[in-house]
Amino acid sequence: MLLTLRLLLPLLLLAQAAPPATVSSISLDGDWHFRADPDGTLDVQKLGSAANVLPTRIPSSWQSQFSDLRDYAGVAWYWRTITVPPPAPDQVVLLHFGAVDYRALVFVNGKQAGEHDGGYLPFEFDVTSLLQPGENQVAVRVADPGAKPAEVVDGINYAEIPHGKQSWYVQTSGLWQSVELDFRPRVRLGNVHISAPADGNFAITAPVIGAGSAGTVNVTAEILDASGKSVWKGAQDLAATAAGAKFSGQVSSPALWSPAAPNLYELRVALSSRDSVRCPFGFRTFATHGGKFYLNGKPIYLRGALDQGFYPDTIYTPPSLDYLRDEMRKAKALGLNLLRCHIKVPDPRYLEAADEVGMLIWYEIPSWDKLTADSELRALETLHGMVERDANHPSIVIVSIMNEDWGANLKEAPDRAWLKSAYQQAKTFVPWLVVDNSPCCDNFHVETDIADFHQYASIPDYASNFDRLVDDQAQRPGWLFSPYGDAAPRGDEPMMLSEFGNWGLPRLPEDKPWWFSRGFGNNEMTVPEGIEQRFADYQYNSLFPDLNALIDATEWHEFNALSYEIAVLRTLSDIQGYVITEFTDVNWEANGLLDMGRHPKVFGDALERLQQNDLLVLRTDGRNYQAGAPVEADVYISHYGPGDLAGAKVAWQLEGTNLSGELPVTAVPPAGATKVGSIRLTAPRGSAPAKRTLKARMIVADKPVSDFSLDYYFYPDQKPELPPMVSFYDPPPGRLRRLVGEMRERNYLEPSGAEAFPVLITSTLDETVKNKLRAGARVILIASDPLTLAPGIEVKRRSEDDLSGNWISDFLWERKGRAPFTNLSFDILSGFETQAVTPATVITGIPAQNFNDVLAGIFYGWIRDNEGVLLQCKAGKGKLLVTTFTLGTTYNSDPYATDLLDALVNYVVSDFSPRFELPL
Repeated sequence: MLLTLRLLLPLLLLAQAAPPATVSSISLDGDWHFRADPDGTLDVQKLGSAANVLPTRIPSSWQSQFSDLRDYAGVAWYWRTITVPPPAPDQVVLLHFGAVDYRALVFVNGKQAGEHDGGYLPFEFDVTSLLQPGENQVAVRVADPGAKPAEVVDGINYAEIPHGKQSWYVQTSGLWQSVELDFRPRVRLGNVHISAPADGNFAITAPVIGAGSAGTVNVTAEILDASGKSVWKGAQDLAATAAGAKFSGQVSSPALWSPAAPNLYELRVALSSRDSVRCPFGFRTFATHGGKFYLNGKPIYLRGALDQGFYPDTIYTPPSLDYLRDEMRKAKALGLNLLRCHIKVPDPRYLEAADEVGMLIWYEIPSWDKLTADSELRALETLHGMVERDANHPSIVIVSIMNEDWGANLKEAPDRAWLKSAYQQAKTFVPWLVVDNSPCCDNFHVETDIADFHQYASIPDYASNFDRLVDDQAQRPGWLFSPYGDAAPRGDEPMMLSEFGNWGLPRLPEDKPWWFSRGFGNNEMTVPEGIEQRFADYQYNSLFPDLNALIDATEWHEFNALSYEIAVLRTLSDIQGYVITEFTDVNWEANGLLDMGRHPKVFGDALERLQQNDLLVLRTDGRNYQAGAPVEADVYISHYGPGDLAGAKVAWQLEGTNLSGELPVTAVPPAGATKVGSIRLTAPRGSAPAKRTLKARMIVADKPVSDFSLDYYFYPDQKPELPPMVSFYDPPPGRLRRLVGEMRERNYLEPSGAEAFPVLITSTLDETVKNKLRAGARVILIASDPLTLAPGIEVKRRSEDDLSGNWISDFLWERKGRAPFTNLSFDILSGFETQAVTPATVITGIPAQNFNDVLAGIFYGWIRDNEGVLLQCKAGKGKLLVTTFTLGTTYNSDPYATDLLDALVNYVVSDFSPRFELPL
């Protein structure tokens, strides 16, 4: 017996030292060494003696870790020492990287383990033979080119690699996702995929690596529901020559995954080698038919927001899984059911959070700059990698190949041919809907599953432009597809407006973020730095109590624009979804629904009420009405909820009046928008202009379902009784010809010659007008054309220098409560009352110290490009009002225009005292 124990003891000890292979991982996240290598001359053998070594935390980019390397592009090294247990004889050790941007050359103990190109996807190397007992060094040489034209690093041309919006905001270079050592059996599973549609049928593919060396391998698979209960099991023996196992089966009446009920199952696959994987997944089907989207067989309206996935401190790297869950919940609280992860392959935790919380995801191949053989290859390699990594996520429903033809020229036949081929190739292996190009402007689709488009319009300034485009898009126009005869439209692709939006400035943190001094390229309009000083310099404290009050006003302006745009879209049955730009602010770009710190802007609750499955919408042709005029608002219901709306009613009330009523609702077809009637009323009378809100509520079975409101502006119907006499000076081309007749019709007479302060309305500032000013005239200049008022002070078209406000939003303001706006004081930031008089030009170059003489103006974005639209000034012995409001063609047809010009005439003859003197 004693001899037997002596013989067994070494075997027992050996068994303890080398247990059977199992799956385990060691995280290498945390502290690493870092050194930039601008000359590219550092060698792995010299890392231990390298100078200027910095500590860094992984995962992160060097741009997020080191302020002096924010714009560094080139070569850098990461390394650290690890102590790992020896693998069992039947184990391999895999060094796994979540993502490294861009080229990674990996060393273990000074020997090369492998090389990988691509900044967004995982890779791993078998380092079993490179590890040694005790301490081991892991080192990574990273090469990442920058965004400068034609910049090449290690033979990598930035223009030819997928990089997305890094070139807009800040680069991400290095080990920006997690690193780990995986101890796996030599016979192990590859990426396990499951296809699980809503009918409960499923198909599993389980690749097996190294099976040829182990004889027969037993593969088991099991599906568990959310409670951990097994709902299906399968097993098979895999021959040595087989590449992997395949299973199929059915789960009866599965709990389906959707945003409303994000039910997840778990697939467990195991090998007899003791390797195993767990894959969360959901049963769901997402498809299109007849121009509509269907989730699990039911129509769904997509309410999305663009999400660029940049974080305040960590840039591309999400702070944590909990952080991502929280932002997904905030997205749902805003009424969103989709995020378009914009030209970025996100950290896998982003998709994990979307699966858990219930958020549909549309994501995209990161864009490149130039279509070449290399960029074509990298684009499709990236798409294959996205499918390989992410195919099990029920949240992903759409993928794009290209955004706005970035990286191609779709006017060129070879580029269109490549895009069409890429779409067709994608359809052979991508499990989601595929968008060939998400277009805007003068680019288009070639062949696609969704006919989307982008349109940015300053609201209310260019609301009519927005209306025309989306109304046209809803007719499935030819311009959605290539005009060169090579498109392949099916005619039933769902149509979406997949980018639109306006700005609303965020509340500022006490400590300004690093990006505050940075904008987009050389465009100063995008630079936030100095906003407090500009608020003071341009004397906005005479309009707002403080900067925060101005900021809040811009956020409500953003909401009012979104409210208008969403309402337009929801009344068009052939538009089946939208994507707001954007979910969160990104650095200098402030059009988010949340700020960059993921704090909701002031309108969060109001926006949630606008983003419902069943939505009541009011549409109207005008907002300004004279007393006694008929007012009509069309009533629409966009119906995507599960209930029947027959028997509903719409109750309405005009705020501040006794005008109210009810509108019965008959049957409302699902999955579309239906006009159910109109609200008609007579504009109420009053002694002064008044803003009144028309509020409506849809009530179903005595329960409120949806609210909507419209602001109207009502004006007394009266002509000036004894207005000042007015003359006109309007040389060719004669901008004021209509105005002359309309003002004469409203009792404005020609001067008799005896007036002490003659009023002249002119369309120009030539020597004739200047001479009249020198003599003491009172002049109103309606400046609709470019001209020079004085050296450095110009009237410019808003189509120049981003002054339209369609990209960096503009904010039109007036001095509320102060003449000439005393009786036209609705809000400091103008709303739809000014739509008809939207300035086509602005007055540039007004010195900041003279902004108290700007009676109405425009600022852009971060209180940049502060321009005038109504300027008072001294000129010679006379006084001058310069306005760019569009009054010449709207007077006596639009009530606001009429009252404003009447007020300007009265103001110019009043005893006003401008300080600003215009040199003549």
